[in-house]
Amino acid sequence: MRVWRGVALGLAVAPANALWIVYSERVKRGPYVTSISLLFNVVFLVLVLQGLNWLVRRVRPRWALSAGEMLGFYLTLAVTSALAGMDMGQGLVMLLTVRDWFANPQNRWATLFKGYPTPWLQVTDQTALRGFYEGGTTLYRAEFLRGWLKPVAWWSAFAAALLSAMLFLNVLLRRRWQEEERLSFPVSQIPLALVAGGTGVFQARLFWLGFGAAAALDALAGLNFIYPQVPAIRTGVTEMLAYFPEFPWSAAGWLPVTFYPAVIGLCFLLPADILFSCWLFYFWWKGQPVLSALWGWTDIPQFPYLYEQLSGAYLGIALGTFWLARRHLANLARVMAGKGEKRGQAREAVSYPVAAWGFVASVAFLIWFGRHAGMTMAGAVSFFAIYFLLAVAVTRVRAEFGSPVHDFHFSAPDYALPSLLGSANVARGNLGVFTLFFWFNRAYRSHPMPHQMESLYMAHRISGRSRAMFWPLALAGVVGLPLGIWAYAHLAYHLGAGMKFINGYGYGQEAFNRLTTWVRAPEKVNWPRIAASGLGLAACFVLLGLRSRFMWWPFHPVGYAIAGSWSINLTWMPMLISWLCKVTIMRYGGLSAYRKAVPFFYGLVIGEVVVGCGWSLLGVALKREMWSFWGG
Repeated sequence: MRVWRGVALGLAVAPANALWIVYSERVKRGPYVTSISLLFNVVFLVLVLQGLNWLVRRVRPRWALSAGEMLGFYLTLAVTSALAGMDMGQGLVMLLTVRDWFANPQNRWATLFKGYPTPWLQVTDQTALRGFYEGGTTLYRAEFLRGWLKPVAWWSAFAAALLSAMLFLNVLLRRRWQEEERLSFPVSQIPLALVAGGTGVFQARLFWLGFGAAAALDALAGLNFIYPQVPAIRTGVTEMLAYFPEFPWSAAGWLPVTFYPAVIGLCFLLPADILFSCWLFYFWWKGQPVLSALWGWTDIPQFPYLYEQLSGAYLGIALGTFWLARRHLANLARVMAGKGEKRGQAREAVSYPVAAWGFVASVAFLIWFGRHAGMTMAGAVSFFAIYFLLAVAVTRVRAEFGSPVHDFHFSAPDYALPSLLGSANVARGNLGVFTLFFWFNRAYRSHPMPHQMESLYMAHRISGRSRAMFWPLALAGVVGLPLGIWAYAHLAYHLGAGMKFINGYGYGQEAFNRLTTWVRAPEKVNWPRIAASGLGLAACFVLLGLRSRFMWWPFHPVGYAIAGSWSINLTWMPMLISWLCKVTIMRYGGLSAYRKAVPFFYGLVIGEVVVGCGWSLLGVALKREMWSFWGG
């Protein structure tokens, strides 16, 4: 399968795409395109390229891109977009700069963190920091570039190893998930249709009906933002607790109702049972603090420990995934020893022994990096063991459920280990490096591992093999983070990260404020939090066991875990709408009616992406605020 022309085009577009992402998510108020599973900016760019490809095919058929080359374009932009996103590269830039710039007598960071965390992983030159935060200059000055060169080089090497470990792990799991368990990979269905040229979906009348409906709604919303006298249907957030401000309902914190056509369209492709579980368990998680307030348990700090329960549930998904794949993994171990079944390896991105030893080597480098930065061996091993378990959980959620969001806030190892063990029992070097690792652990909304797996999945759907995907995915993992750092710094030196950026340093301050608390007010082992994590883990296992034992059991463990995430607040109503549409169509029309309806929901996604991204690009061109079609 030929891919490299598409990869080259993707790399050519990637710098402008990274600037668009940072400008939208940091300079303007959205759209936050990297906070959702299906990266809307990448879908838009693939649509543009497919349109150009159609024109080329009519004039010079030999010059037209094949489906494999379109996939190369897609995967390059998907991985580099994830790494430039709000929960990856943008967070790293904030962490690189915030400690030395914001140190003052009040927070005492200069003395509290002197030489700690590791200075060579941060920008410490005051001249470089001044230009970054105050703007009005350019990145391309020798004194600025010198301040960035060393930390960016180190973090780029770290990211390359991190992405390599993910890619090797995906190779080891791909066959099990796609060919043996036959997971549906719902998020991949629209990109697969796009890179394959539509496969008939875009010729259906219902597609254009859905496209027109979503496009019209977004066009009116955008005009209403500029000209308030233009009538429009509200598609953003409506806060329902404003109508119930009294006790105990106020304990729920936030109960937004939203209407996003693209999310409704995407969710229609999801399994109905998981949709049902997700919106139902959403009220379970909202109900716990309400009941705690009603019963007078609010005096217990952080009770009912929702984040800890969710950490246990996410860990349960990962452990359940490995348990289901235990025979496949045992065969991989035998293959590494030269004894296992080798059938089908020729169709993988690399052979299983190469993938297994590549994963071991990549993780070994990551552990060495952590040790070199100041972690203990036990701290580094524990951190990366939990991290990759959660990475597998995120990827599994996407492959099986197709969740439109998966942020996993406050569940990563940098939060879980000090929270459960007590910050007093975690070595100070570990706490410092945990702080620097905050950039890829604050939330997992733009996690790159699912994009790698979905690219391997689409390659097998198109050509039956994924060997041509390995080096493009590896290359995207190498260039993605430096590209995201460059885009952020380029705009910051021009506009000022502390002047015209929105939350241009907030993630960094969040991480170092947390470190300040750990150091100044260390906590001991928190047994209630450990119990809450165990409860979440047990609940996930019970749901998994009931589901495997009783075919009629309607509650899915993935829905239980995902429903407690922060971003589900924005999508629970679209999920409910999609679930109602799906079960109604299936009940009264059967599978044939469902298949006929699918193009309409594809149209909802594409229509909102085209018009919504169009408004965003118009705002970039005019340098003014525009209506944002997706929050985050």
